[in-house]
Amino acid sequence: MPSLIVSTIAYFVTAFFIKRQLDEMDIPKSTTRSVCIFVAAAALSYVAAAAVEWAFP
Repeated sequence: MPSLIVSTIAYFVTAFFIKRQLDEMDIPKSTTRSVCIFVAAAALSYVAAAAVEWAFP
């Protein structure tokens, strides 16, 4: 259960910061940009969940 909570929080935080960074770089909003944000945020949330599971079995 803790890994689910941590991964959900990590997903939204990561997506927020990636969106902000891409906005500062003036990259136009498109489907490709959205997919890149989703994939990166999902990967980092998966890593966060795995770290929680590893640290607290």
